[in-house]
Amino acid sequence: MPNGRTEQNQILTFSVLIIAFVACGFAFYYAKTVLVPFVLAMLLKTLIDPIIDFQINKLKVYRFVAVPIALVIVICFFVIILPPLFNSIRSFLLNASDYQDRMIIFIDFILRWLQEKFNIDLEILLIEEAIKDLPFIEWTSELLAHTAHFFETFFIILVILLFLVIGDNSKKKTQIWHEIDHSVKKYISTKFIIASATAALFGSTYWFLDLELALVFASLTFFLTFIPVFGAVVAVILPIPVAFIQYTSPLPIILIIALPTIFKVIIGDFIEPKVLGSALKLHPVTIVLSLIFWGILWGVVGVFLAVPITAIIKISFQKFETTLPFARLLEGNLHHRRN
Repeated sequence: MPNGRTEQNQILTFSVLIIAFVACGFAFYYAKTVLVPFVLAMLLKTLIDPIIDFQINKLKVYRFVAVPIALVIVICFFVIILPPLFNSIRSFLLNASDYQDRMIIFIDFILRWLQEKFNIDLEILLIEEAIKDLPFIEWTSELLAHTAHFFETFFIILVILLFLVIGDNSKKKTQIWHEIDHSVKKYISTKFIIASATAALFGSTYWFLDLELALVFASLTFFLTFIPVFGAVVAVILPIPVAFIQYTSPLPIILIIALPTIFKVIIGDFIEPKVLGSALKLHPVTIVLSLIFWGILWGVVGVFLAVPITAIIKISFQKFETTLPFARLLEGNLHHRRN
């Protein structure tokens, strides 16, 4: 009889969790206009908190002085980065038709090579016409609209960030929340540094080889690095079609493929796991499901935020005995023995 009650309780708990999960999904979806800037502001706060703490603890600066200085540093960083990025995107949009024509030439070359090499009968003209009919202009217009919307959202993020930093009071936090806060800050800060270093290395390679849209690809590399395994692979692949279109010599193409791949292996497979440790341990299935879940709820922004949010949830679950099984489930270690 006790076993039957235990099983009923487990089924009831599981059912409640499913209902709560679905309810949270609806809440996150319909409140995304507010939640997305709030989450981005929270992530920014974890990045500037070490700057504030350094000023207070090491430089002996008062908090009401340290906070404005940290905010100015963040604003200056974005003021330096955003205008060149915006100009690069604008240049891409203005030359979208030219890129489309060059892409058609590149695809024509590939199709004719396949036809001659493998003796395949391909309707090359039909394929090229289908590519010409793709709505590139509409896509570029949407990209420009999303870019403009980002600048609007950025101002909202700064306002939310200001209130979060001003209203922060570490004295009222319990020890367990201090530990969670420390672990999350360590994860986000380390991931930010790794993503920045990866983007700088990739961007320097593209700039040195004079690749078109080098800044755009470097910026995408920064955001894609937050997605373990898949993100870095996509970041390496993205510039390859542009390289094939732009260069007539094989050497730059080989370098654009080889150098970022080497950087990815060194940083992603050796440095990152050692630095981040257990915080990075998310099962590949967990990563894929989180990308799908947050992508459905919040679109492209959700895809980039999916893994950091999931990692933060896992870090938080590890600190409580009742939620520890869920943390181990996200790792894919639920069936393993605890050490």
